[in-house]
Amino acid sequence: MADPLAPFRKKPVEPVEAGETKPTAPGGRSSYQAFDAKDKVDRLKVRRANAPTRSPGYNYLLDIAYDGPYGTNFVLIFTFMMVLVRGKNLQGVVTALEMGTADFIQEFDPDLWDKPTDPEAAIIDSIEVVVQESAPSITEAETTGKTKH
Repeated sequence: MADPLAPFRKKPVEPVEAGETKPTAPGGRSSYQAFDAKDKVDRLKVRRANAPTRSPGYNYLLDIAYDGPYGTNFVLIFTFMMVLVRGKNLQGVVTALEMGTADFIQEFDPDLWDKPTDPEAAIIDSIEVVVQESAPSITEAETTGKTKH
């Protein structure tokens, strides 16, 4: 007897190595993807070009600070670290993060991918991870570069 629910079952996900994406561009190089979203995500993979990938749980995400409609930067404030992201067209990335559906974010590496030709494509130019021994202060993160009185 055939399985009547087979069309509705999720297919197993093939493992993807850090810095690798599924789509392949002409010429054999994989195409860059700033982020990917899924229905159920417990952890966010933060893939940096020349540093280890981190995978913090969404349950530790306290706040997301971003530049509104400009889409050029955002800061993820976790209980134990901050992730500073700069790029362009990042509005969709922020929306996926707010919804808790972003599976990964990754920094663009020209050694791995060709630059996207679509002017509306999201591109993450840099990801900086700041880990503090104690919980990061939201006030200090928002006033970076200013002295306290």
